[in-house]
Amino acid sequence: MTVTTAGPASATEDLLPFRDPGFRADPYPYYARLRQDHPVYRHPVGLYVVSRYEDVARLIRNPSLSVEQLDFGVADPIHHTMLGKDAPDHTRLRRITNRWFTPKAVEEWSKVMRASVEAVLDEVEKGDGTLDAADGLSLKCTFETTCHIFGIEPTEMDTIQRKTYEIGLSLGPGGNDEEARATTEAFAWFAEHIRRLVADKRAHPGEGLIDAFIAAQDEGKMTEEEVVYTIFLFFAVGHLDVKHLINHGIWLMTQRPELFAAYRDEPEARPGIINEILRIDTPESMVVRLTTQDTVIGDTAVPAGEALALLIASANRDPEVFTDPDTFDHTRPLAASQHLAFGSGMHGCAGQVLARAEADIVFSSIVNRFSGVELAGEPAYAHTEFLRTITHLPVRFL
Repeated sequence: MTVTTAGPASATEDLLPFRDPGFRADPYPYYARLRQDHPVYRHPVGLYVVSRYEDVARLIRNPSLSVEQLDFGVADPIHHTMLGKDAPDHTRLRRITNRWFTPKAVEEWSKVMRASVEAVLDEVEKGDGTLDAADGLSLKCTFETTCHIFGIEPTEMDTIQRKTYEIGLSLGPGGNDEEARATTEAFAWFAEHIRRLVADKRAHPGEGLIDAFIAAQDEGKMTEEEVVYTIFLFFAVGHLDVKHLINHGIWLMTQRPELFAAYRDEPEARPGIINEILRIDTPESMVVRLTTQDTVIGDTAVPAGEALALLIASANRDPEVFTDPDTFDHTRPLAASQHLAFGSGMHGCAGQVLARAEADIVFSSIVNRFSGVELAGEPAYAHTEFLRTITHLPVRFL
């Protein structure tokens, strides 16, 4: 094997034009070219982009790679969360939150989600059968469930959604100065909002997740900044990725009536359907790591101190792992459906069991109540190079 140093495909060509609207709308042809011709691509912005499943899956579990040493720029507060820490600090924070996502806890939170979904669909049935599923169902119900877990009232939903998106603008490599300012302002808003929530909790304690974080701080297990920004993290992931999973699943049912029927008539197929929804349009396109030592990826030598963008959305469409990868096929054998949508290894998503449960509750409630679902207008999108986002999804339940 000959080990080389990666370089651009050509002196002028950019194989991943992060800000191009065409790329953001449909990045998958770009990913396919990378996997085929440039599996380790030195992007002009100064990072190595890794696109094949085998490489991404191995690297995402590689303990020698660091997130703590990454420069997150204006998103630096993420270093106060699990997402921005290496072991042992990551392990410490993960241990504090893990007990909130046990199967027993997920079962309890699922009851809250189910009640929220049923209340929305009750109103739909009383009305004309139409709904903007993006905000009126996916966001509303996941947000209410997250707030219940926190032990707080579900307030500021629209602002929290907008501020989370503004932070997401700076988590990919394609951000600009205007978006950086929006991210800075969004973090400042979150910090102020969450400090008020914590102060109110100290004055009126309960038994929610915020109470657990306060207790951990008082016991010296979390710093004040870790409490604030871990609450932010749970606000963000509590609706952002799950909302896209639910929205995308509903959209697919409007395009594929047979998928609606399969979810209704074949309960055993439901986990596979959710898996495939996540695989074929992964909510977060990439994760970023820093090499702490010289690292060989395929036939490319990457020096220590370099940033790696691991394209999980590309890995999830690698034909070496997923036959006919651009086709939705929920009947794929389990061994052939090991997507990376929730990450993997130490930084794998702690709330993925709850996310799957929330999606199943929505889909099951829809197919049990209605005979079908169709678009009632054109969907709207706000995709970035990092996030897949449906902002409006007008539907009619039949």
